This record gives sequence, structure tokens and C-alpha cells, in this order.
Amino acid sequence: MINILLNGCSGNMGTAFSNYIKNSTDFRLLYGIDKENSHLFNKIQKKPDVIIDFSTPISTFNALNYAVENLIPVVIATTGFSKDEENRIIEYSEAIPIFKSSNMSYGIKIFSDISTYLAQSLQNMDIEIIEKHHKYKKDAPSRNSSYAIQ
Repeated sequence: MINILLNGCSGNMGTAFSNYIKNSTDFRLLYGIDKENSHLFNKIQKKPDVIIDFSTPISTFNALNYAVENLIPVVIATTGFSKDEENRIIEYSEAIPIFKSSNMSYGIKIFSDISTYLAQSLQNMDIEIIEKHHKYKKDAPSRNSSYAIQ
């Protein structure tokens, strides 16, 4: 059983992930934190195995501070970081494992695979791909690509 602290639990992705965890036998949601109860980082009693972050850049750094103090790995799925914030995340990764992805969409994964195939198959074509999000995305388009930091 993997114990999870979910940062950004009330957003669209946080809600979807919370619902997934509730129906899972492999994961347990120890804490759900959002902007309304971010003070809970100071009151955590049981250390989670991992922090999953679907929040905002400011909230991500609250989670990262807690994670570094307690040596907890973090999955960051938040978008909208500035270049300076991206560099700070890299600095945090010197202390803890961090996996950062600007897009957790299954559709984007499939599109990425298809694009790789098409790029190899259509090398003499001039193709342009434009990133666009649904109208509710707060920081469309997402900045930066997916990467793992160790």
C-alpha cells in the first residue's frame, strides 16, 4: 500500500486522482491538501510515501519544502512555472527524487507516440504542431516538456 499526500486535491485533476485512489487497493490517500487547507503541511503526523502535486507553482513549493525536510519523493504535475522556478525545482532534486511532467493526459501520450512515428515516416514534409488546451485550462499552453529529475 502506497500512502499518498495529494497537493491540489480540489482541482480538476486532483479530484479525478482522488476518486481513482478511493477505488484502488494499491494506494491510500493520507492527506488531501489544497489552497483552503495548505496550513496542514505543518500538522502532518504520518509521513506519506510520496507527494503528488496537481496544484499551482506557489503550492508546489510548499509541498517541496515539506518533502525536502522529510525526504519524500514528489511527482509534480503542475504547470505554469517560470524559468527561475524550474531552476529551483532542479535544485530541490538534489535532495529528493522528483518526477515532473507538464501534462499527465493519456491523449497527449498517444499523440506524442503518433507524432514520433509520423516524424520518422514523413521526413520530407513540413509539419507544424500547435499546442492548444481546453477553455478551462488556467495556464494554457503548458510550459515545458516532461522530464524526470534524479
